Amino acid sequence: MTKLRLWKQLPSTLLCGLATFQLLTKAHSFPSAISLSRRNLLLKYPIAIFTGMTQPTKYDFSEGSTSAKASLSSKLTGADDSDIRWGIVGLGDVVQKKSGPAFFKNKNSQLVAAMRRTPGKAQEYAEKKVNSYTGNDKKIDQCVGYENLEDFLKHPNMDAVYVSTRPGSHLEICKQVAAAGLACYVEKPVGRCAAETEIIVDIFEKAGLPLYTAYISRAYERTQAVKKLLAADGSSPLGDRVTKVSYKLVGTGGARDMGGDDQLPWRLDPEQSGGGLIMDVGCHILDRIDYLCGPLVDIEGEAQNKNSPDQKVEDYVHLTASIGETKGRPSMQQSINAVGAKVECTWDFASPDQEPSDQLVLEGPSGSLRMIGMSPNAPIEIYDSDGNLLRKLPEFAMPEHTAQALIQAVTLDLLHLRLVEQAEQHEGTNVDTYEKPDFLSFGDNAIRAQKVIDTVLESYYSGREIGYWSRWIGEEK
Repeated sequence: MTKLRLWKQLPSTLLCGLATFQLLTKAHSFPSAISLSRRNLLLKYPIAIFTGMTQPTKYDFSEGSTSAKASLSSKLTGADDSDIRWGIVGLGDVVQKKSGPAFFKNKNSQLVAAMRRTPGKAQEYAEKKVNSYTGNDKKIDQCVGYENLEDFLKHPNMDAVYVSTRPGSHLEICKQVAAAGLACYVEKPVGRCAAETEIIVDIFEKAGLPLYTAYISRAYERTQAVKKLLAADGSSPLGDRVTKVSYKLVGTGGARDMGGDDQLPWRLDPEQSGGGLIMDVGCHILDRIDYLCGPLVDIEGEAQNKNSPDQKVEDYVHLTASIGETKGRPSMQQSINAVGAKVECTWDFASPDQEPSDQLVLEGPSGSLRMIGMSPNAPIEIYDSDGNLLRKLPEFAMPEHTAQALIQAVTLDLLHLRLVEQAEQHEGTNVDTYEKPDFLSFGDNAIRAQKVIDTVLESYYSGREIGYWSRWIGEEK
């Protein structure tokens, strides 16, 4: 097992959490992969931590995946050490609806700090959204609002930070988060180009700190259902392999904050976003194809501005690629082979002549799967090789907050790292690395998704180096 840099000393009573953590992982359908010398540990220490366990999840966490490459440097000093204490930077619409509530509603998670530069807004969020929440059955820390990053990062007992600002600010914020010794969960896209994404990932690797990335659709119940339909046990309706993956979007794909005033939406300003809506919307589909089938290789494509004279960024992207070999991803061995499958994706964000559409299709020699691409709960249709509908998996449960499942898994992963480090300080306690849920999203998959996007945008922007947004003034209309 990789030796983890030890956290600051925690109370010895935390060791009882190791035993209960094994129970917690069973409640989540984790394998019993933590070898704890269980009998001796239970005899020696009472079970007194991890009150309020979560209900069993519907996901299968039995596969391993790329592990977080680093450990945490903790600022914990007592309190309830069965929780991860989070802080949030940025309180935009995504936080308000999709992700923010998960940090104070999930089990073993607290939201203790929030930061927004607008005077009073962070404290208002803390009081009205977090501190007024009555769903917790245990004593929790009060959330505090901050208006500058320096004070926010000094908040006592904070373990990890969720960066949910515009991509153009991610690099500088992540530098300071890492310098403060905190783990990080950063919104997608992680950087405005692949080079910037690689720098952010490298910062946390060198600091010895975990970095998670917010490709939340991996953790949807529906995505896990698709993964099971691709199982290499002879049951897949596609047959023994994936032969083609296709995706077409006509419309904005649910992108937020796209109208309502005369100001250009920030998602269409490359200095803030890194490009057009392909950066905000397209990256999810590319990451999901990568997760389900494997990495995209042999990428070719084009980007154009066809129908948007009021903006400079592209509004149309088309790419072709193939699925490449997977390395270091044991979960892929349990799925039907997709290596060599052809990939074709089209995003038409501003077509005046077509009805809105959104369809992801996976094909094999025996049949196909068809579904809405940008939905957490829409049905999955299963067809035979002649195009006849065989069956339809009905709508899945709509998550209360769409990022909640991934954030819960990240929180439990951080908690596991803490317990491993504490256990290593005590003789006779043997702790092996538990098998991570394979849908956890790290820096490596974020880099792969961004490299695909950069390849198809390269010509449009005459390069995708760091700072291209400052020299690029847009295509002539």
